[in-house]
Amino acid sequence: MDKGTFQSTLSKEHFYMNGLLQSLVETTTDAISLRDMQGNILFVNSAFEEIYGWTFQELINEPYCLVPENLINETKKICRQIKFYKKNISGYETFRKRKDGTMVHVCLTVSPIHDAKGEIVGTAFIARDITERKTAEEALLKSEAKYRILVENTNDIISNYDLNMKKIFVSPSVELHLGYTQNEYLQKDIFDLIHPDDVKTMMDLPQLIAVYKKNVQIEFRIKHKNGAWVYMESRCVPILSENSKIESYLFVSRNITERKQSEEALRKSEEYYRFIAENTADFISVIDKDGNVTYSSPSHVKKLGTERICFENIHPDDASLVCERFSSMLQSKTPINCEYRYKLENGKWIYLESKGMPFYTDGENHYFFNVTRDITERKQNEELLLKAEKLSVIGELAASIAHEIRNPLTSLKGFIQYLQPMISENSVFTNIMLAELDRINFIVSELLVLARPQNLHVKPIILHSIIDDVIKLLESEANLKNIKIVKKLADMSVRINGEENQIKQVFINIMKNSLDAIEANGEIRIQTNRLNDHQVLIRFSDNGCGISKELLPRLGEPFYTTREKGTGLGLLVSNKIIKDHQGSIHITSEINKGTIVDITLPISK
Repeated sequence: MDKGTFQSTLSKEHFYMNGLLQSLVETTTDAISLRDMQGNILFVNSAFEEIYGWTFQELINEPYCLVPENLINETKKICRQIKFYKKNISGYETFRKRKDGTMVHVCLTVSPIHDAKGEIVGTAFIARDITERKTAEEALLKSEAKYRILVENTNDIISNYDLNMKKIFVSPSVELHLGYTQNEYLQKDIFDLIHPDDVKTMMDLPQLIAVYKKNVQIEFRIKHKNGAWVYMESRCVPILSENSKIESYLFVSRNITERKQSEEALRKSEEYYRFIAENTADFISVIDKDGNVTYSSPSHVKKLGTERICFENIHPDDASLVCERFSSMLQSKTPINCEYRYKLENGKWIYLESKGMPFYTDGENHYFFNVTRDITERKQNEELLLKAEKLSVIGELAASIAHEIRNPLTSLKGFIQYLQPMISENSVFTNIMLAELDRINFIVSELLVLARPQNLHVKPIILHSIIDDVIKLLESEANLKNIKIVKKLADMSVRINGEENQIKQVFINIMKNSLDAIEANGEIRIQTNRLNDHQVLIRFSDNGCGISKELLPRLGEPFYTTREKGTGLGLLVSNKIIKDHQGSIHITSEINKGTIVDITLPISK
């Protein structure tokens, strides 16, 4: 594995951290660095550069520039122990060289870094500057007076134990942290105060120090005088005799209860919000400033079929808007909202609403949260409300139009009836005119269907007679355009239940559309077929200009029409009439080939 591939793999599998964790790494006072198995430096935090003075670039060119020459082999030996023995090294004290040439005493914690297969691919070094503490410890050993001044005034608890872990001395600060006076604390057995789960750690400590004869750092819980448990971080220092034998143990203990509580609160908070993110119906994701998704909630897979929102699935007409909003948020560092269409894996388009919120770390926004919601149903409801509003307006117009048309119709019908005896030799024409005026008056009445609900007065009617009447009415217009009307009725006796004039109106609307779609020398075919004992199919087909697939779904919307002089109301009224008659309308069409309208109606019993 080359360095580039390793670094990429390592960053994906081991160094992912959210904004908060990265902030902790960058603000800790410990120096953190990562190396690969060849010793090449991969990462250092800001504390590392502050402590040592070396920059990341300088370390890349010279990985061991901060290690004194006499300790380079020692450092490489540690890496070999990690590589071959998979050991974790904790509390290892050594020296490092600052860029200005001064030496710094550090405590190292070294641990292996594993890849997804469990193989060791690198080493993590955490170094704490213990120069001051070591200086203090040396000062304590050299001067009893200075030792007491330091012990009695430090905020840490300094205590001294014999080889059997019996208390010899404890600093006055024990009362501040544990509530016991010095005498009260010295009279108690240390193992009576230690938390049961931490007793073994304390009991193993002497043996651990005896083996390494070096400082050992441990964490344990100890009981406060009020019964509460206090978290302590202690460094155990072996006090050696002249012949280098351990005489006693010196403990420098720090109360880390507040830190532990903060860590626990952080863990619970992260767990809580992760639970919300992984169980919400919204799509939650974390995206860096380059557009890379670093986290996405499981709801993406449940709804979208993919682990994240894919930019290529955004509707082409909306893609530029999404990019513009994303760039605007990065520049203004303010939340943004964006609506766009998104294509699912099954090819279906849905509407999404995304809210992007920048997340700041150290004054810079490295990530932003994206909360996305499926608003398809809301959009559909808005469209339904819009259609309902249109229908309301249509109803009001229909009522007024019907009133205005009825007045001249009444006059026309009256004059024809008045003149009928005078032209009795042409009574056939006057009868047709009166019949058509009655039908027009009925059609005008049907406009009121759009204004208020009407009760149907159905009766059994013969289907083929209705078709014949419609053909007679439109035959003259068809002849003018040289359009042939062909009918093929499978069963002449089929009866349906319905309002005769309403059914006529539907057939007229459909045939008028066909006549308008055919320029000349065309053909309109009317066929009926009994589907079963309960339904009959009426098919109107023409060889006109046809309708594109994109426009077909919009047929029947109020005021939507493909005809130059159309109103877009014919199919709307026809759909309602057929629906009221318990039937259905289905339209298929193809450009330059024609249109087929299939109507199914229940057969009268």
